[in-house]
Amino acid sequence: MDKHKLTRPVPPVGLLLSEAVNQAHGKRFDDLAKRVGVPVQRYTINDVQGKTDRIHAAFFSRDLYEGSSLHEPGPLSNAFFQLVNNAAQLTWLHVCSAGLDLPQYQVAIKRGIRITSSSGSTAFPIAQTTLAAILALSRGFGHWLPAQARKEWVPLTGNDLPADIETQRVVIAGAGAIGQALGRMLLAVGFQVTLVRRVAKPIPAFDHIIDYSQLDHALSQCDWLVLALPLNEQTCGLINQRRLALMPAHARIANIGRGALIDESAMIHALSQGQLAGAYLDTFMTEPLPESSALWALPNVWITPHNSAASKGHARRVVSLFEREYERWLDEQQTRFTK
Repeated sequence: MDKHKLTRPVPPVGLLLSEAVNQAHGKRFDDLAKRVGVPVQRYTINDVQGKTDRIHAAFFSRDLYEGSSLHEPGPLSNAFFQLVNNAAQLTWLHVCSAGLDLPQYQVAIKRGIRITSSSGSTAFPIAQTTLAAILALSRGFGHWLPAQARKEWVPLTGNDLPADIETQRVVIAGAGAIGQALGRMLLAVGFQVTLVRRVAKPIPAFDHIIDYSQLDHALSQCDWLVLALPLNEQTCGLINQRRLALMPAHARIANIGRGALIDESAMIHALSQGQLAGAYLDTFMTEPLPESSALWALPNVWITPHNSAASKGHARRVVSLFEREYERWLDEQQTRFTK
């Protein structure tokens, strides 16, 4: 080989970002790439038209999800994923959500694109919101707030008095970041907590951990059932009519996972017939929740619009998780730029 022959320079790897993330964090991403020794060219959804073949990595940040719901992507989300779908050289996509069940993600996965999530970025806000709902409903706010709206002075007395927190057991299905964070908070307040996971391996701080073969028995003795699970073939419809019937009439449900984890029609029937005492729901079979849904009118149901993760620090945490994965990805790219 002629040692004087010029080698063709390898083009930089392309990184697709939102305008906001590019402006706020682009320079830091460049500095990280320089430290690793990989040249990177940043693109945004506004300047990459006609250059999608140069995109090797993409970051679906929180600002791009604004205006979207689980089943209805917003304009920015649509624009971003149209570029992603046309990026033939794309090998890695980082997303702002913890779950990977969005249809747009599934398209990328089927193409063989590696996807990393922002699992853990919402754990504490979701756990805090759920703790607030469980405490409020367990202590009587489901009675006091409607009375206030009616301008009625109606204290809780006699058989209507709430059970002491220390006597109430919360069964949390799902032992991921959210389930564990919520479980620790509930224990600190005084609730009894049972964690349900695929394999009943010990987790520090939790004395009661079971697998799903014991779920039916746990449901028959619970005061609260919290669904903090991802949606997949194994968990879809996990809480069906039969399992709802196992729960005591004084029990309540909190769903912070996905709407399809539970038979929504059967749950509505149980709530409206007094077979369950109430529910706090953040996720639904159809989102946004249709105006025609009976859930809106049930007095024993509290609804948040898939917004339990609401937090000013969320976007920052997502960027931090992206940076961690970005550095790993850059390390993998080094072979293109080293002899």
